[in-house]
Amino acid sequence: MKTLEVSFAGVRLRNPLILASATPSWDGLRSNLGWKAGAGAVVPKSFAPPRKWASHPRCGRMRLIKHGNQRIGMVNIELYTTMTLQDWLDRELEKAYEGGNVIIASIVAHPDPADTGKNARLIEATGKVAMFEINVSCPMPADADRVGFQMGNDPEMCFRQVEAVKKAVTLPVGIKLTPTTHNMVPMAQASEKAGADFLTISNSVRSFAGVDIRTGLPRLAAYGGYSGPAIKPIIQRHVSEVAKAVQIPISACGGVSRWEDVIEYIMIGATTVQICTSVMWHGYGFFETLLKGLSEYVEREHLDSWDEIRGKALPYIVPIDELSKRPPMVAEVDPQKCLNLTRGTCEACGKVCFYGAIHFAPRFQLARENCDGCGLCTEICPAEALKLVPISSRP
Repeated sequence: MKTLEVSFAGVRLRNPLILASATPSWDGLRSNLGWKAGAGAVVPKSFAPPRKWASHPRCGRMRLIKHGNQRIGMVNIELYTTMTLQDWLDRELEKAYEGGNVIIASIVAHPDPADTGKNARLIEATGKVAMFEINVSCPMPADADRVGFQMGNDPEMCFRQVEAVKKAVTLPVGIKLTPTTHNMVPMAQASEKAGADFLTISNSVRSFAGVDIRTGLPRLAAYGGYSGPAIKPIIQRHVSEVAKAVQIPISACGGVSRWEDVIEYIMIGATTVQICTSVMWHGYGFFETLLKGLSEYVEREHLDSWDEIRGKALPYIVPIDELSKRPPMVAEVDPQKCLNLTRGTCEACGKVCFYGAIHFAPRFQLARENCDGCGLCTEICPAEALKLVPISSRP
């Protein structure tokens, strides 16, 4: 593959990376910085919210979630764009578009879908956007307005929103679905039936930032959206389930912190991958880091097209009862790698074996007859000295 180009909903992108709709794209200038940094497309912060949701708190909106000193996520109470739609029409889209930026206009879904369509028509008339992404997934609003994730949990409303915008514009139309649901498939299928050209999966997860135990006060005094590396398994579940259920392309969004995450998303069915939190933590230069890793990967794997790996993992994702039918496995140790056997310095695996299969007398010993094949020891081992093998194999 000579380039990283990808076709997404009929639009050619220079690479599959998209700057997601959030703080790093809050105005035209910042949106354009994402483009100049290398993103294949940019989604500015969502346009045209209902008046009630057209502002946001300015008393602290973000809290990092850490494990020790390591950042594993972030809770935010960001809302939609703080600029009026007219601001975007008059000047901000022009700034964002400079240099040929591929702009995906994120538009807030209004309770009346006709209003959503009307706003989309005004935006399309500027000639500065390439496609639309309907936002029915913001995790913050939660009242009778049914704006945001509440709307995104209703298949009929998703259908009506897509239908209204498709009637109003000629450009490709997608919808950004909410992860705050037990099953995204009905909303995805309803959107596809209404004519959606793509799906974005997904937004941040409705959450709570925790309590400061020194004061007894909440770290954020409202419910917000959880993002960052910790949500990747949640979003990957939604992406893989939806990819099996629809035919339209998917833009995955959630938890990307390294280029390998992008490859994982493509292998479970995504066509493009959106990035937000890592850009907020590391700056726009994070795109350069991702692009370097992706370029080296496609060269090393001799890929001619992203299609060669798209969905590669999907056939191997099966119902859990299917796994129960497979032959059991047990742990096996490589004595040359085991730190306890070679140095007597590690007992990490024994601390996490709750079946009595691993003990030390004084060095590592494995009672295969007690091993239940859970695999936790293989994940914990710092030297990768343990692996699961068929129970019939000899030690």
